[in-house]
Amino acid sequence: MKGLFKRALLYRLLTNLDVLISKAKLSHKEVSSRTGRKGNWINDAYNQSEDIQISSLAKIFSVINTEIDLNGYSLSAVFDDKVLDIARVISNLSDEEENSAQIAQFVSSEEELLIDLLGDWGSLESKRKLNKEELSYFREIKKLINQQASKEDSPDA
Repeated sequence: MKGLFKRALLYRLLTNLDVLISKAKLSHKEVSSRTGRKGNWINDAYNQSEDIQISSLAKIFSVINTEIDLNGYSLSAVFDDKVLDIARVISNLSDEEENSAQIAQFVSSEEELLIDLLGDWGSLESKRKLNKEELSYFREIKKLINQQASKEDSPDA
């Protein structure tokens, strides 16, 4: 399940980074070129939700900083509360495979965050960016959230 959350984390980080790139009125191709990368590297990293290296992130920030003063921005422009929540969940997840009862308990305890992430995972699914295991966890989480919502909506709840 950690892999699914890592996908969400990278998706959010790169989306937030893309907002800064747009504010700087830079294209992905221009950022790629100015960071010394061939072709449209940043676009590929963004579309593939790649786990870019810290040195690459620093180069991207340096290019953005030539167009807009990043002193007016905080790290929360990229590492917002949602990104930090996802990172917290990843840190708390076991390295071992979870059973259905553990997943159900987890969904119940993290429902608000998971509901928000369903959209991100849905987007990644539609782009075929989730592997078989991640897709399975996504579907199970989605099913459990829907079941929980149905229970809350029922008159006997």
